[in-house]
Amino acid sequence: MIAKLGNWIREFAEDEKTAPAGDSEWAALMASLLVEAAMADGELDDDERAQITRILAAQPTIDPGAVDGLIDTALSWHAERVEIHALTRSIRTETEAEDRIAIMEMAWMVVLADGEVHDYEAQLMRRLAGLLYVDDIESGRAAKRARMRVENMG
Repeated sequence: MIAKLGNWIREFAEDEKTAPAGDSEWAALMASLLVEAAMADGELDDDERAQITRILAAQPTIDPGAVDGLIDTALSWHAERVEIHALTRSIRTETEAEDRIAIMEMAWMVVLADGEVHDYEAQLMRRLAGLLYVDDIESGRAAKRARMRVENMG
């Protein structure tokens, strides 16, 4: 499971359109983490949901209906969750640094999808970087790459 996530993330970092076959547990974890980033400002707008869909749909074994289901499940889990430590624990302890940086980039893409970074989103991203052991410089670089990807999509 961890190896599949690492491969998926590394390929995302190289080319966002490719990803290896995914594992449903990791897809659910990634959906939850991306929904958490989107919900930092209190709502999941259409641009953010579309960005999450694009990121998850890059995994060829997940059809669009499954992606919508993953996002809907992640939204229900978000309503029940009071902290994000559980989401980040296995990622932090079982992935390489470059994988965690790519995860930060994915989260930044979601945060940037609506064209602005709210204070709550910025706070969440700082917290997420700390929880994933990604330093400020690498998080900033991930944000810059994410901004370029988002701009190139639009």
